[in-house]
Amino acid sequence: MDKTVKLRTSNKQLQSTFDSCLVLTKQLIKAKVSDKEFEQYLSLSKRATSFEYENVVWHISDTLFQLPNGYQIFYDFIYNGDTITSFRADFDANLRVIDYRRFNLVAFRKFIDEELPITESKARKIALGNGMKEQGLDLIFYCSTDKFYWECKNDCDGCIYLDIDAKTGNIIGQGKVVYQY
Repeated sequence: MDKTVKLRTSNKQLQSTFDSCLVLTKQLIKAKVSDKEFEQYLSLSKRATSFEYENVVWHISDTLFQLPNGYQIFYDFIYNGDTITSFRADFDANLRVIDYRRFNLVAFRKFIDEELPITESKARKIALGNGMKEQGLDLIFYCSTDKFYWECKNDCDGCIYLDIDAKTGNIIGQGKVVYQY
């Protein structure tokens, strides 16, 4: 069952347009996942979903007075207790889709179909087993047409980073973080 997201606004058109953006985003996602899978694996990211005004970004929790220039709708993909990545759809003020993350939809499908077994927690274990430090370990999921992997890095000068294949768990890239001052 869909939950209504009530914005902090008295502008009924803004609320209506936002609701339409949510519906359109769900339609994009449901091209790759069923209704049941949507309910099971996806959750609106209230932290990331935002409204663009000129050079300023406002969030769901902000009090909004006027229609924005654009909308960014994010849904987190949560699989086996791990937030894998977020799906993002961008809309202009007229509800035209500007952009959306097509490859993320492919990745969602591959995780659900168990073609990508390496979740964030598994990638973290692999990274720690290969000498990375627990403190400050940052994992980001990346995907493209044929590559699905976890970038694991400690954010410090001289620390190592690893790219871990989300299908095999193999290390497919590595190096050192080097800051240039």
